[in-house]
Amino acid sequence: MKKRGMAAVIVAAMVLGLAACGKSAGNKTVAETKSETVKETAAQTEAAEETKAETKAEAADGEVIADVNGDGKIVVGYISKNLTDPFQATINNYAEEVLGKLEADGVIDEFTGLIDGQTDASVQINAAGDCISRNCDFVFILPAEAEASDPAVTQMADAGVHVIVINAATKSSEERALALCQSDDVYAGQLMAEYVNEQVPEGGAYIHCMGVIGNSAQIQRGEGIAKYINENMELAGEAACEWKGNMACDATADAIVQYGDKLKAVICDNDDMSSAVQSYCNANGRSDIVCIGVDGNPTPLQMIANGELGATVLQDGEGQIQAGIDVMLSVINGEKVDAHQKVMVPFVLVTKENVADYQ
Repeated sequence: MKKRGMAAVIVAAMVLGLAACGKSAGNKTVAETKSETVKETAAQTEAAEETKAETKAEAADGEVIADVNGDGKIVVGYISKNLTDPFQATINNYAEEVLGKLEADGVIDEFTGLIDGQTDASVQINAAGDCISRNCDFVFILPAEAEASDPAVTQMADAGVHVIVINAATKSSEERALALCQSDDVYAGQLMAEYVNEQVPEGGAYIHCMGVIGNSAQIQRGEGIAKYINENMELAGEAACEWKGNMACDATADAIVQYGDKLKAVICDNDDMSSAVQSYCNANGRSDIVCIGVDGNPTPLQMIANGELGATVLQDGEGQIQAGIDVMLSVINGEKVDAHQKVMVPFVLVTKENVADYQ
């Protein structure tokens, strides 16, 4: 207690002495010293911002720099499309495993973990803002929609973040993102149409069960179907089924009532729908209806092996995210990387003949 009291007296005396003299050891007032400190801090902040801006400018001029924030850390974000769909789960799980290992090995300093995009563009836009606030250098994003999710890509690109778009494009992905890694969805539509043409050479009616309207896969798969389906196949209707099997089954049930035996095929934008629809048709005495979709999830693959489903168009989700990770690693390793590159991972038609290769 005595020592603490004596220290307090000494400090008080020093303060009084400074106040009485009005000068510091350097012959400056306390107010002058404080003013100069504030000015020095402001100058340092301004210099740091200029350095950060120069780093981003260099990247804009073509030199792709890993640490865009200049903070000595490589921070990686990941905005999922959602955390529920089976195909999205395949991509998400693979990304979480690989990026988590890169963090553990010290290749990157921080991985944000999987951010749930909830198949909602507004949620993805908010998540993009969070990634900017967290000083992310790279962000992987799987867009929910081509148009509505685009601001998530552009605001991160404007902030200097290296955006790597996976699986589905936004309208400016090819101009603003560091890389777009996906598969040719028009070709997926072509593969589905050609399979139906082969299975139903006599023609008939078909319906198209679509994913979320406005998603690039929904748009482009529809283009491929329309372009390559035989002229003797009549489009009986297109239903917005939001990638959901129950909605596709409802659309199919309505079409069977309306078209009866004339309905020959149901073409779906994903396998959640095609496997559900084929199971519904099989259970209701219409196993003659040809159903096909895209993704190559475990359930449709097993159905093909069991002879319950004819085919699927397998999409290599792990290949798509790995392609994006490879681009990021090239930048981190100081390799020359072309900005705005597009990496296409091929689709594969899977039938009874080759299903064992993909299970």
